[in-house]
Amino acid sequence: MSIWLWVALLSYLLGAIIQWLQLSNKCREFEEYSHFPFVWVADLISKSTCLFKALFWPYNLIIDRDG
Repeated sequence: MSIWLWVALLSYLLGAIIQWLQLSNKCREFEEYSHFPFVWVADLISKSTCLFKALFWPYNLIIDRDG
């Protein structure tokens, strides 16, 4: 693999990790009541949404700049 592909992959993953850490702080509101099954499902959906947002951080960056 080319060095530039490694640099691009590393910067993408670093950005996704940073975005995940920022978004996961917002998704901690359900952890207090996690022993209820419906709250557990809501927490799972919330965290998966945060994961998808973290993986698509370059797209969100472009959209936020235009808006």
